[in-house]
Amino acid sequence: MTFRVVFRRAAKEEFEDATAWYQERRLGLGEQFVSEINEAIERAVEHPQQYPVVFGDVRRTVSRRFPFAVYFRVRGDM
Repeated sequence: MTFRVVFRRAAKEEFEDATAWYQERRLGLGEQFVSEINEAIERAVEHPQQYPVVFGDVRRTVSRRFPFAVYFRVRGDM
């Protein structure tokens, strides 16, 4: 099954703020952060059930390189 990824507004804003923060620290680091988080999301999309439930039906995947986690729910095809 292919899942459609949908972000909550607050999550999107937090992601954009973190990207800008990393980019301000070092040129190119923001792009590396985006790439790393996209990879974490792709892993979650491919195998969502392998990630731990942290609250109710909310699961969590973590970045391998940056101190950042993505919390997600599977709802139908989203």
